[in-house]
Amino acid sequence: MNDQVTTALVVLQPEQSAALIGQAVAMLPQVIQRRQQGCMVIVGGSTTRHVVRYLLGEDPGRDSFAIGCIQHGRLGETDAGQRGPGAYLIQEGVVTRGWPGPLLSQFNKGDLYIKGANAVDAMGHSAILMGSPTGGTIGAAWSILMARGGELIVPVSLRKQIPSVMAVAGKLGHGRVDRVMGSPVGYMPIPAGFATVVTEIDAFRSLYQITATLVASGGWDDCAGALVFHLSGSATQVERAWEGIGS
Repeated sequence: MNDQVTTALVVLQPEQSAALIGQAVAMLPQVIQRRQQGCMVIVGGSTTRHVVRYLLGEDPGRDSFAIGCIQHGRLGETDAGQRGPGAYLIQEGVVTRGWPGPLLSQFNKGDLYIKGANAVDAMGHSAILMGSPTGGTIGAAWSILMARGGELIVPVSLRKQIPSVMAVAGKLGHGRVDRVMGSPVGYMPIPAGFATVVTEIDAFRSLYQITATLVASGGWDDCAGALVFHLSGSATQVERAWEGIGS
């Protein structure tokens, strides 16, 4: 197969997007390095689940790993009785699970905190909904990461793209909204440059060295929430991406 420029149009179902992004995060050089040296936390979520799959070779399960969720027309949480033991905590190659607070207290420059987001915009800002009135896992981590030079990695699908993260800041908060379908939430905006945001476009570039452009979204049945991407790159790399999506 020659390496002339080739294009393709592909459909990613939501779970395929999450797996693609999770694989890309797991293969980031800093993630591979922190797997054996230093500290890293992987917080529960439907996309970070796939980071764990590709990095550690085990599947924590969606409902048993995530806490906050939007389901059945409501903002809420997964069943506490069915959850696993918490975030993945990695220190000098040793993997445990639990609340990240104690490990965060030992964070230094370059240590990693991997946490999914609920929104992203075209400027690269991302945001996290906070069901906990004390800020949850991002509330526990943000000040330590900023103070010590740790790195926040945010895997997030472009299904969650909104016009402007910063336009929302100040609108949400426990007690600020009069009526809520489900549980009230706060809103933690993460300005562009304060985190490494990884979307499907970033994943296609890092995994396959191809350019991806989002051209459409939505669908029926199993493709509700699907994304349609135009891919461009060498014939070899586009074929690899095509096969990877199919698998």
